[in-house]
Amino acid sequence: DGAAFAGGGLFLICTSTYGQGDVPDNAKQLYESLQTARPDLSNVHYGVVALGDRTYAETFCNGGKRFDRILAELGARRIGEVMLHDASAGTMPEEVAAEWIEGWIALCREQLGVAASA
Repeated sequence: DGAAFAGGGLFLICTSTYGQGDVPDNAKQLYESLQTARPDLSNVHYGVVALGDRTYAETFCNGGKRFDRILAELGARRIGEVMLHDASAGTMPEEVAAEWIEGWIALCREQLGVAASA
């Protein structure tokens, strides 16, 4: 639940999109607890890996976009851009994400002085 963010820190959210642009069932409790409790996340930094399919243009990567939106509303600060993976592009998400995460870790080190490793 949202208490996972209570101590602050650095988080990477990786989520797909389900149904009509919703977060998947395994992330629903976290998302809903953030919406309900509305904690102050000003001591949180985060990144988002959003998985989707451009075939569904209106809801493409909405699961990740929803997390990005709620985290920002609660005061968390995103590091880098949201990674949007398109399943219809024929690329494997883990391959695209591995490259993106390397860049994200470098940004974290630069902006936060974090000694993170991939």
